[in-house]
Amino acid sequence: MGIFQPGPVRERVELANEPEFVLGGMTIKPAERLVCVNGDRRELQPRVMQVLVALANARPHVVSREMLAELCWDGRIVTDDALNRCILVLRHLAQGLSPQPFEIQTVPRVGHKLVEYGRAPHHGVLRHAKSWHFFAMAALLLVATAGSLGWRALIGADEAASIAVLPFRNLSDREQYFAQGIGEEVLVQLARDPQFRVAGSSSSALAARNGDVREAARQLDVDYVVEGSVRRDGDRVRVNAYLVQAKDGVRLWSDSFDGRLDDIFAIQRRIGGAIAGALQRTLVSAEPLTGPLTTDGKAYELYLTARALIRTRKRQAGPLAADLLRDAIQIDPGYAPAWASLGEATLLAGALRDHESFVSAVVQAQAYSSRALALAPNLPEAHRAAGAFHGFGTREAVSHLRRAAELEPNNPESLIGLGHALGAAGEFKKELAAYRRAWNVDPLWFRTVSTLAVTTAEMGNRPDAERIVMRGLAGDPIEQHLLLAKIAWTSGDISEAIRHWSSIERSRSPRWSESARRNREAGMFALGLGSKPIRNIPRPLDQRHFERITLEVAPNPLEWKTRNRNAVAAAVYRDENHVAAKLILNAGRWRDLVAAYDGTGGAIGIRRGQQLRPDQLGEAAIVALALQSAGRSDEADRLLAQADRFVRLVARRDRVPFWFDADAAAVSAVAGRKGEAVRRLDRAFSAGWRHWGATDLRDLADEPAFRPLRGQARFERLRFRLSLLFAREREQTVSKSRGSVVCHPSC
Repeated sequence: MGIFQPGPVRERVELANEPEFVLGGMTIKPAERLVCVNGDRRELQPRVMQVLVALANARPHVVSREMLAELCWDGRIVTDDALNRCILVLRHLAQGLSPQPFEIQTVPRVGHKLVEYGRAPHHGVLRHAKSWHFFAMAALLLVATAGSLGWRALIGADEAASIAVLPFRNLSDREQYFAQGIGEEVLVQLARDPQFRVAGSSSSALAARNGDVREAARQLDVDYVVEGSVRRDGDRVRVNAYLVQAKDGVRLWSDSFDGRLDDIFAIQRRIGGAIAGALQRTLVSAEPLTGPLTTDGKAYELYLTARALIRTRKRQAGPLAADLLRDAIQIDPGYAPAWASLGEATLLAGALRDHESFVSAVVQAQAYSSRALALAPNLPEAHRAAGAFHGFGTREAVSHLRRAAELEPNNPESLIGLGHALGAAGEFKKELAAYRRAWNVDPLWFRTVSTLAVTTAEMGNRPDAERIVMRGLAGDPIEQHLLLAKIAWTSGDISEAIRHWSSIERSRSPRWSESARRNREAGMFALGLGSKPIRNIPRPLDQRHFERITLEVAPNPLEWKTRNRNAVAAAVYRDENHVAAKLILNAGRWRDLVAAYDGTGGAIGIRRGQQLRPDQLGEAAIVALALQSAGRSDEADRLLAQADRFVRLVARRDRVPFWFDADAAAVSAVAGRKGEAVRRLDRAFSAGWRHWGATDLRDLADEPAFRPLRGQARFERLRFRLSLLFAREREQTVSKSRGSVVCHPSC
């Protein structure tokens, strides 16, 4: 099987210059964008016709997705959705005929090829029809199909319909979460269909606050808006739904759906199908939910309320959400989504207390997600939950997060999970692309804005990161302050971060003031301006700590052993253990580190005989130092060689965030390549690294991995520059605290 490579000059498909040809009995006229059968002339959208011509010209070869982008989109960056929609439309066209005139096959990780049926295999474009008998049969079948389905439904449109589903209003005295959940499920149904570009639920809820449908559509950049309301009367439910055209506010469709509470899944499906029909589309993913994906109406009501609580991501919501989900499971033990959500709620509840409580919560959450996957192996939220429970960067987590994104390619949470997985694998360009796509889907949601902005800052582009914040959170100055503080902290601008946190505190924001106070006090302590360290609280396993770990003294041997007793404990304590391991080495207790490395939990998550991961470079340098001290230099060298392979592979493939260069410098230093280590540190510094990460010790010279660099002129100059920056930040923080200047983020 060959890969299609057009001549030395790769020219785009110009429809006006393409000759007509016959494909499986249909006459294709690219210049007129027509598919002709027995005199019936039907029109394709320009992009769909370009893709058809490109694939037909290349048959029987495979055309890579990159080549299709070059031939049909002028080489511009093309989203997977745009190309997938064109392929989908062409497949529907072919599959609507019997016998099928052609097929578009996907070659995984390569591209697509067109296979023509009913004719001899053939190279190049055909200019004249030869099989008029087959042509006539195809014509009759095509006309019959077109009459029953409608040509627009059969052929589709080049671009997906952009649509937002606003939160459904509650018209009864019952809890509003049920009504909101109904709208959310309609949104999910449409978002899973490639014919729609659906704005994320969080952004839709924010845009709907002012009650102006057209303004909400403008903020979300959509052409259509769905509104609705829900009225409960005992076991009876009435759902009203409306489809509005954003440009003029005209209501294109409306209807009411009545039924019992147990009928709610069928009602949601009917609403989704009616919306698609009003836009002259037919749902591709319209199969009815069955088995573990449907449940009793009362269990579903409990589930929707719990989901709304979980979606707030407030730790205090965890216990109540968990109780509601246990009640739902009591009613229906086979309802898979409830088990997956119970895992999420359990983690929220466990993180309220301390790390040991969180260890127990993770064990429970893993069991719940396993139960959900056993009931429904292709449930996206179960894979997403399982990825969050297994720990940042683990093979299991990466596998589950990738699968969640495959199953729900338009879900922002799945895209963020995919970004985490890609980042852990060292694919930083793809990580950033996943976050950007999530932001495009849900442009006003704090989490999508946050992940994209902070990652952009870590790639050394702070101005772009701040622009993302100002644009994405234009209507919320408190959240702007919060993210601008995070970006400033990431970039080593501590005084600016503290200024933003102080502004949030003075705003008395019910949601953010407490976390802003904690972050401000942690920053003050790190600068030597606070009296006591802040207790670090458990963080999600699929993320690293944001604030600096305020551990000053190495834990005692028993505490260290407890924190590394198994893989779950090692994952929960990961960042704390990283700092502790450095302090243990500095105290000369390398035996404690080696004992953990040989044990079931490993040292900082690295175990003897286990393959290193790309996200463990910093930890690998520390463990290698301990092994060298134990006289196990061969093992240390193998570990460093693995880390070095990852560094070189990633550096060849991608631009890297500045923390990656700093971690790679630690590997080089421990391996004895001092010049390379200093060069990497200088490069990290130029990109914005300031030795201010969560697991960094106060002084660069205190880092065990960089001990071999002490005395090197370039290293000492870098230390001096960092100390000057630290002194400046301390002085500016004192100055700003005295002035108590409060400034809007835009000033």
